[in-house]
Amino acid sequence: MEVLWFSANSRQDMCFTSQENLMKGLDESGLKVSLVNKDNPNLHKNAPWQHIEVSSSTTPGLKSSSLGRSMNRWLASHENYSNCVAIIDWRLIKYLHATLSNKSIPWILLDRSPPADKGLLAKLQWPVWKKSWRLVSKTSHSRGSVVSPSHGKFVQDFVSISDEKIFTLPAGVDLEKFTPNKKTGEINLIYHGRLDRHRGVLALPMLVSKARAKGIEVRLTLIGEGDCANQLRLIADSDESIAVYSQMPQDQIATHLQKATIGLLPMPNWNIWSISSPLKRGEYCASGLLIYGIDHDGHRFTDAKKGWMKLVPQHDFHDEAIKWFSSLAEDEIQKYSQQSRKYAEDNLSWQLSVDCLLSAIHELKS
Repeated sequence: MEVLWFSANSRQDMCFTSQENLMKGLDESGLKVSLVNKDNPNLHKNAPWQHIEVSSSTTPGLKSSSLGRSMNRWLASHENYSNCVAIIDWRLIKYLHATLSNKSIPWILLDRSPPADKGLLAKLQWPVWKKSWRLVSKTSHSRGSVVSPSHGKFVQDFVSISDEKIFTLPAGVDLEKFTPNKKTGEINLIYHGRLDRHRGVLALPMLVSKARAKGIEVRLTLIGEGDCANQLRLIADSDESIAVYSQMPQDQIATHLQKATIGLLPMPNWNIWSISSPLKRGEYCASGLLIYGIDHDGHRFTDAKKGWMKLVPQHDFHDEAIKWFSSLAEDEIQKYSQQSRKYAEDNLSWQLSVDCLLSAIHELKS
């Protein structure tokens, strides 16, 4: 069986992690995977999947439409479709839906997150997102994936769609790439991902300042790009305990995580974050980090509370952090680090996510 994977992302994007691990898992399970996106083929020359390059506009506001139409032209000319399933980013399905239907190709909508941007871009994306899920609802031999039960409920608040059409595809973690190192009594904080204002990252340098004022020595590492990255770099220039790095490959991120003590989840309790399943959370666990963040569904694990993870109301973010940091003894940090890694091993392997996707694929083809 062939899986046609239509992606709006490049392999160079930080958010490509999920797709890469899922495609590797499908390949290892014996399926042929063909990735269709805008990348130069050189980015995929050593990948286990086949890569098809299609053209895309670089003009803001036209990228998705240009890419989707190019993908549709390729699909219309693709002849070997008798035993295949398509997996498609929600931004692209409206351009491919008619051709998929004409060729009787079952498909899965991949929704790793509803529109997460602020301002005009989000306003333009929300109608596209809703239409994508309506297409899932009204099309036989299609299903849609969400990252959490809360995400699924969020979809059903906007679109009339049955439970059977939705399945949860949680974020996993590469347990071989992200590994722990022995923790010391030092408090080294880390956050990696988008450095955008609406993700709460500007609260993190202030956390360092307030902790130091209470006599707690902490260091902070931030990794990524975003609309407040330059502001954070200016802060770091005058504070040697704060380091800001540009976006980097996962191998390098894993090295930084090994040196850290506590991974941070500062995203506020907004709809977009409360229904998410952030990749960084699993990477923190696999690296043996303790976790500190804002308390909402998107940051919580569904099972019992854990000593190595502390989530607090947003208005208490700084004060509760200082209390927790000051209470952590070195032997306790080491114990919590081991528990965090063990949780990742038991619950967060990408294989669990791959198995969910394989089940959905085989149900569509049955």
